[in-house]
Amino acid sequence: MKRIDTSIAVLLISISVLLSGCKEDYTLHVDFRLGFSIDKKPVVNGSLTIESISLRLNSINIQGYREIGEDVFFKRTFNPPEVFAVSPNSSGETIKFDIPQGVYNPIFFTLVFQPDANEAQLLDDIEEWLEKLNDDDDDDDDDDDDDDDDLDELQEDLGEIIDDYLDKVKPCILVKGRFSSNMTVKHVILAINDPLSFQILSLDRNNDREVILEKGIVNTGNLKFDPSYWFSVITPEMLNNAFIGLSDNKQYIFLSKYINSNIYNAVFNRIEESTSLTINE
Repeated sequence: MKRIDTSIAVLLISISVLLSGCKEDYTLHVDFRLGFSIDKKPVVNGSLTIESISLRLNSINIQGYREIGEDVFFKRTFNPPEVFAVSPNSSGETIKFDIPQGVYNPIFFTLVFQPDANEAQLLDDIEEWLEKLNDDDDDDDDDDDDDDDDLDELQEDLGEIIDDYLDKVKPCILVKGRFSSNMTVKHVILAINDPLSFQILSLDRNNDREVILEKGIVNTGNLKFDPSYWFSVITPEMLNNAFIGLSDNKQYIFLSKYINSNIYNAVFNRIEESTSLTINE
């Protein structure tokens, strides 16, 4: 009887050690690197080339629900807000995290963007320009020469506003590209500077929401933007009809909530829903 008791005690101790070891394993952190990329599918039937996308981030929040071990919630804050840039041929800077290992189902990454207050310095100029544009549209009695002069002035004034914006403002999202049509190239600027956040569900390489983060390897996340989807509701005709700004003999299509807002709104509403994050692809 005493021998049986001893065997049971040994077994209980072994189980306790095993469980203790498993618990400790799930407190270990893995090396996780978050990078950015741009989907290379043709944009606006190949007429729009995306050159770069810049993000101004306040923080990245992670919400992870593990099948074994405690759930994981933490926030990575950038103070001051940090700008991350990516081009079609370069992922740019990666962001390193230490995340507890385990099987996550699901795990969310939330990008919290930081608007740039410097935009307010340009609002008076933008409002004044919009008033001139509306006055020009309402005035139907001018002769053709006057109309041409007014148009040239409006385009040059907008060019100055665009130059000032690119020089002074770091918006939440800044997209630069080139639109080619009828042997003419126009530079496209999409500027989003409103408070916003994107919550993105992470998937594995098989598009499964169960994601494994393993100790002993470099775990990676590829956060991909899809401009082809953003602009899939935009036609070449819409871009050709957009109001342009002139600067240094270059034509600019400036897309913001103030200027060419019809295109801006159509694109803006499609960005978050098409942004994806693949773990260890």
